[in-house]
Amino acid sequence: MSGPRTSAPGTPAGTRATFRKHERLSGRDRLKLVATEGKVVKEFPFRLVGLLMPLDTPAQAQVAFAVPKRNVRLAVHRNRVKRHMREAFRLNKHRWYERLQQAGNQCAWLLIFQGTGPLPWEESSRKISRIFDRWTQEHVGVDR
Repeated sequence: MSGPRTSAPGTPAGTRATFRKHERLSGRDRLKLVATEGKVVKEFPFRLVGLLMPLDTPAQAQVAFAVPKRNVRLAVHRNRVKRHMREAFRLNKHRWYERLQQAGNQCAWLLIFQGTGPLPWEESSRKISRIFDRWTQEHVGVDR
């Protein structure tokens, strides 16, 4: 990744591609609710679980990222995978937020990595974009 990290190609003019604290999904009860009752979309090695629900935040969605220690043993590899997941989400979230806003919904997502090691940035970014696009298309109900 080269260049400034403040904006992404395709983001609306005058906005910065950020990932703020109020956009993070946290809390044991809320994570458990999303994991047990959420709708699943898979794009190997990623699994996205999402649930349309009202949130106590101005953001259209909250997201959490998980990389199980069972699958990726080395902490440096887990951290790299999580960093790629966060960055891919940050750069593309305006598309999914726009779709949620058009539908008047808020959403909680849990993105889980199920592979055994880190992927190249281009591949992980492409797959994460595709999985979020598929989830919003299937479950939000607003077509572009």
